[in-house]
Amino acid sequence: MDWPSPIRELFNLILAFLEPLPVIRAILGFILVFFLPGFAWTFIFFKQINVIERITLSLALSIVVVTISLLLANRAGVKITGFNAVLVIIIVTILPALVYFLNKRIRRKSRNAT
Repeated sequence: MDWPSPIRELFNLILAFLEPLPVIRAILGFILVFFLPGFAWTFIFFKQINVIERITLSLALSIVVVTISLLLANRAGVKITGFNAVLVIIIVTILPALVYFLNKRIRRKSRNAT
């Protein structure tokens, strides 16, 4: 049993649930691929922008970040399957969120210390 087996089982369970609902599956796929990664990265790169700009930039950044991350994963020897692509996209989305929240926490601690 390899380490992503439980994750793969959960992934297959979710796909089996969404199989008869193609519209919901398409909407969730669009959000996962074309919105969430870029939205997370806009909090790292752009501090003071309004909502319309953040949404627009998130669409463009998602396309770039997802494409480059999948190409780099393929170059590193990871076979690109649906499961691996979703895993890479989730990692690319979680990384900037972690950086943002850790950065925010460090700033809050430094403000409270002074």
